Amino acid sequence: MPTLTFDNININYILVGKGEPLILVHGFGTKLQGWHFQIEFFKKKMKVIALDNRGVGKSSRPNYPYTMDMLVEDINNLLVHLKINEPIHLCGISMGGMIVQHFALKYPEKLKTLILCATSEKLDKGFYHLVNGLKEMESLGPKEKILELCPFVFSRKFQRKLREDKKLFNLIKNDAFFIAPINDPTEIKDYENQAYAIEEHDTSKILEQIKIPTLIFGATKDRLVPLHHQKALQEKIDNSRLEIIKGCGHAFTIENPDYVNGLIWNFIKKNHRLCN
Repeated sequence: MPTLTFDNININYILVGKGEPLILVHGFGTKLQGWHFQIEFFKKKMKVIALDNRGVGKSSRPNYPYTMDMLVEDINNLLVHLKINEPIHLCGISMGGMIVQHFALKYPEKLKTLILCATSEKLDKGFYHLVNGLKEMESLGPKEKILELCPFVFSRKFQRKLREDKKLFNLIKNDAFFIAPINDPTEIKDYENQAYAIEEHDTSKILEQIKIPTLIFGATKDRLVPLHHQKALQEKIDNSRLEIIKGCGHAFTIENPDYVNGLIWNFIKKNHRLCN
């Protein structure tokens, strides 16, 4: 995979497909492969760019507290590096959704649309549970980690499906959303450095400044960032729409990718027409 280097920081990323740029920003402690189903779908329609946030995956893991502005500038530096001057479609999930809120507030002129998945305007206690849980699981093997992590991010129905479908289980084990600690293991210090950025995140009083078309996703079985958080986002962002994914947990982009991808694609197509 290609790498962007600046200020002694390496940012790992992939770029596939052609067309309007779609940037995918993953969540806490995870890595770009968590977007597997979205990358496979959208690479046939758009230029798709997904990156490992600093502190995870193949990107640098400097040992100091991260800020939201650092993570925003990592994305902006990547756009400059790739010479992407046209407005982008920017999508983030969980912590990634927090990062892209800050990007939209700092660089509104660089966005065509904003897509917020399973995220909130400020820290929720569910994130504390996740951070502590990940720390406690450092000594577990891959299969044990998956079984411990599943209740955090997947609905009970999907957990049963994972137990029955070995092919799906292996895909999740190797690539997906909150299973990133298994490959390219994230150390406790990396979790802690990312957690600083989450703790400082609070856009509750400035969300009204976001004016670009915004699609917000929430899921009825999300234990980490429950649906009332996405409803709060929708109330404060004027040009926004809320889509509720029924029966899915926090990682609904994995549980029901075809449905979610279709909603995102329809939203992008609609706003492509409006903006051109």
